[in-house]
Amino acid sequence: MKITKPLWDGEFRCLAGDCPDTCCAGWEIPVDEQSAQRLSTMEGALGKRLREALITVDGEVQFARRDGRCVLLNKNNLCDLYAACGEKALCRTCHLHPRFVAQYGGRREIMPGLSCPAWVETYLMRDEPVTFITEETDEEITDYTDIDGALFFRLMKGRGKAMELVQDRSIPIEERLRQLLEMAQELDGEEEGACTQNDVLAAYIEKLGSLEILTPAWEELVKTHGGKGAAQADRSQPWEGFRAAVAEKLLVYDLFRFMLQGVYTGRVLPWVKMAVFHVLTVLKLGNNCETREKLCEVARLYSKEIEHCVENQEALYRSFCRRSGRYSVAGLLRGMEELG
Repeated sequence: MKITKPLWDGEFRCLAGDCPDTCCAGWEIPVDEQSAQRLSTMEGALGKRLREALITVDGEVQFARRDGRCVLLNKNNLCDLYAACGEKALCRTCHLHPRFVAQYGGRREIMPGLSCPAWVETYLMRDEPVTFITEETDEEITDYTDIDGALFFRLMKGRGKAMELVQDRSIPIEERLRQLLEMAQELDGEEEGACTQNDVLAAYIEKLGSLEILTPAWEELVKTHGGKGAAQADRSQPWEGFRAAVAEKLLVYDLFRFMLQGVYTGRVLPWVKMAVFHVLTVLKLGNNCETREKLCEVARLYSKEIEHCVENQEALYRSFCRRSGRYSVAGLLRGMEELG
């Protein structure tokens, strides 16, 4: 098994009770069948509590929540199951979080999610370009995925070139975005139509507001700082400084996480357009952020809302399958112009 992940993954450390957020609140926590069986047979007071915590919703086993928080999460924002039994007792979801895992035949790719404050600090707040490492393990491949090998390796090569491009700091970041979109169109062999609408960025923020909202902080951010009536920061160079640095990191993150999904959907351009959309909307929502830390918090909230909600992710993907209008390449380029 070949496992690829960012070099900095080895530096990641959970903030536990010191975390300003918690991964055990705000969303559903599915429990895999094997873990559910194991946890439901535990003895003692903890076993009784676990059996009460395991519920079934729409055929899926989950941990019950109270006021949006997992019932196993104590007042110190620590997991009582982890405290009592250690990491080995956790279900697959909790064991992997905040890492996303993608499997492509004998290749596994791992990327910690930007919804995690610790990974934001490790990844988004650094100035160095991102480096990925690949390790070969003796792990037996038990879950084969039915993919087109030729397409997969073509996308792998294309992704490598794309990540090299977006980290080429001799090119202005907005020009890197344009070239990235052109590269994705060439990979797909597609040509798209024009965008005749105005206020593209306002429409993008409105779209985000129409999706499922997971946290009050995100709802307030979209309501207050997005759309036509939002206050605008007085900046003559919106693509410079820490904004360009954050945009670059977001692009690398999204390309690594999503570009190879084109092997399943047959199209890579919608995934690349989503990556550019991510950058544009984060910069738009963070138009008044005076520090890198504040802009990174906007990116973190975006990740928590979109990446951890399948329905939201699918809704955006469907939008970017359109070949004309605001969600086309032409629409994204217009959004870049509106941003400044």
